[in-house]
Amino acid sequence: MGQTPTREILWNISHSWIMYLVLIGALAAAVAFFVHRWRLWSIGQPEDRRGPWRQRLGGALRDAVLQRRVARRSGAGAVHVVLYGTMIVMLVATALIALQVDGGVPLVRGDAYLYFFSLAVDLAGAAFCIALAVCIVRRAVRPDLDSTAADYAVLAGLLLIGLTGFVLEGLRIEATDDPWRAFSPVGNAFAALFGGLDLSQIKALHAGLWWFHMVLALGLIALLTATKLVHILLVPAAVYCRSLAPKGQLPFIDMEDENLLTLGAGHLEDLTWKDLFDTQACIRCNRCQEVCPAAATAKPLSPRRLMERLGDELEQRGPIVRRVQREAAAESPGEPPRPVFELLEEAPLSEAERAVIDRTLVGTVIEAEALWSCTTCGACMEVCPAFLEHTPKIVKMRTYQVSMESAFPRELQSVFRHLETNGNPWGLGWQTRQKWAEGLEVPTLAEHPSAEYLYWPGCSGAFDSRNRKVSRALVQLLKKAGVDFAILGNEEKCCGDAARRAGNEMAYFMLAAENIATLDAYGVKKIIVQCPHCAQALERDYPQMGGHFEVIHHSVLLVRLVDEGRLTAAASGAGGRATFHDSCYLGRYQDVYDAPRAVARAAGASLVEMERCRENSFCCGAGGGRMWMEESASRINDERARQALACDPETVLTSCPFCLTMLSDGIVPYDENMPVKDIAEVLAEVQSDGQ
Repeated sequence: MGQTPTREILWNISHSWIMYLVLIGALAAAVAFFVHRWRLWSIGQPEDRRGPWRQRLGGALRDAVLQRRVARRSGAGAVHVVLYGTMIVMLVATALIALQVDGGVPLVRGDAYLYFFSLAVDLAGAAFCIALAVCIVRRAVRPDLDSTAADYAVLAGLLLIGLTGFVLEGLRIEATDDPWRAFSPVGNAFAALFGGLDLSQIKALHAGLWWFHMVLALGLIALLTATKLVHILLVPAAVYCRSLAPKGQLPFIDMEDENLLTLGAGHLEDLTWKDLFDTQACIRCNRCQEVCPAAATAKPLSPRRLMERLGDELEQRGPIVRRVQREAAAESPGEPPRPVFELLEEAPLSEAERAVIDRTLVGTVIEAEALWSCTTCGACMEVCPAFLEHTPKIVKMRTYQVSMESAFPRELQSVFRHLETNGNPWGLGWQTRQKWAEGLEVPTLAEHPSAEYLYWPGCSGAFDSRNRKVSRALVQLLKKAGVDFAILGNEEKCCGDAARRAGNEMAYFMLAAENIATLDAYGVKKIIVQCPHCAQALERDYPQMGGHFEVIHHSVLLVRLVDEGRLTAAASGAGGRATFHDSCYLGRYQDVYDAPRAVARAAGASLVEMERCRENSFCCGAGGGRMWMEESASRINDERARQALACDPETVLTSCPFCLTMLSDGIVPYDENMPVKDIAEVLAEVQSDGQ
């Protein structure tokens, strides 16, 4: 043709400068809404989530910008990635066109015009509209998503922007008889709709629709931070401000702090600013609820609804607290801020405001039964695309209930008392802790203080009759491999994990302090555990109190000993068909997935995976203190037992004493002859057969 491919920018549009005035107003409205949100978050307790900025920025780029966690899930995740990617393409194109219009940089011409501004943007727009239509239909057919009118309005508004964009493109193509129309296949298809109109009609329709399209787009910008679209900003910020602490580590409470006024979270302002931020960064995608074992077994707990209700409480309580804090600061400038609860008690509030302020989180935001249904398995946090922190909020509320209100399930009363008096949740005499090792000739650290490893069987391994067999099997393996180890014997106390996650920080603090003092007195450096809950406490929680130890789960050590030839490996498949259950605290919290499977294979097992395994494993139901609590509705361990038996195994394998107990109990009603064993037991059987 001999001419450079391009098109007239802002064809048929006059007074386009008005658009910039509307844009400024839209941005001002968005900023105003955002400032309102920021003020609400600021009523929370301070928490430093700033550094290290390089690590945080890398995580935000990887998991928010590149959508890594979103893309894990097929279906809705894939649709969101398409929606996100196509929106970026169109935003980049719009920005570059503005650069040409206002900066005079010739960009929309030549091959760039044909292949990017025409073809790529056209196809991206089509994919954008299709993805939005899928999202609308999905919400319509999924009542569990609890979609609101605002949700549909936002999606419909975006879809309307996309469709009117194609209509505008079609009108321009038809009016100008664009020679490059083939590079805009969707727009060209729309152009065929207007072949019967004359030029004046096309121009009039185009101009009116252009301003409608522009006002609609700028209107959504104005409402950006007032609707769920705010997640475009908040999710990257939430990922940037994610916790960098070791997985599962809870915020430390110094029980010796004389200035400590309250424990846990009884009211909204007891939570941190990040906790409050999370409630509004939640996009209600329902992923957390879909993987929650409590929700799956008809318990009243829903991680998503927890976030929603905290957000609703923030909208009602936040402005009152913020106003009272601001008035108090104005009355006493330069003085240290007083505790919020004191300010609220003295503030002259209306009857309606006082009713809001007198509410507590438990009973208003979350039912007591829902609060205690959580197993602290971390599944909700593992799948959340915004890296929201559901479990710590629940534990904070539990801590308040236990420590400040003495309100907790009756079953925990005896557990807490037993921990305080005998150092174990069963209440068995502390002086009998070492009986499990009778006849094994296992030295104590008092007898062998130079041992390379301390073996820590934990309360289950020492007192539970079923798990004592695991302890004895593991000792046999360690002795055969020539591992230099000893035990604390009767000096060992419960690690305190269950007490802490059940909200009893005082019991945890006392147990941890005593254990750390004992371990430090012996100069312990390396600890072998078979319980992931003990590993979590000893390795992740104790450093907060000055206890620093190298903790090795028995699966990791055993596979190493097999690889070194110090333990015998069986022929592949000799152990029969087995399925392995991932412990939440070993897998999801400590990222140990391959080691226990390697031990099982070394024992000759032919492994078949459950549908929910590894990162997506289904909880056994015992975490968070639930080992000692009764369940309402269907039982979590029964559901996991059904999932295990669906694999048609000959043996079910575990690597956690809690999981061993829960799965053993859960499987009996379905198949009382199905063996459930710890990986140490099946590996020990191989050693016996080989001797």
